[in-house]
Amino acid sequence: MKRVLIGGFLSLIGTIWSLAVLLTAMNNLVSGWSTPPGRLLSTIMELGVMPLFVLALLLAVSGLVILVMELFRKDR
Repeated sequence: MKRVLIGGFLSLIGTIWSLAVLLTAMNNLVSGWSTPPGRLLSTIMELGVMPLFVLALLLAVSGLVILVMELFRKDR
């Protein structure tokens, strides 16, 4: 039960942080960008919040991995 709470909180915090970064980037879009990364990722890189965005995605994914591991655990 403890790991389920930890996984839930990690995924919730990661999701909230990534949404905050995305909303910030969407309010300050760049006027010039190149095609491969796209306009949104170019804005995130230009604002300098790419490390925070990567950290938020890692938190969300690690929380989901913990939740899935606890879902398929056999020792109940």
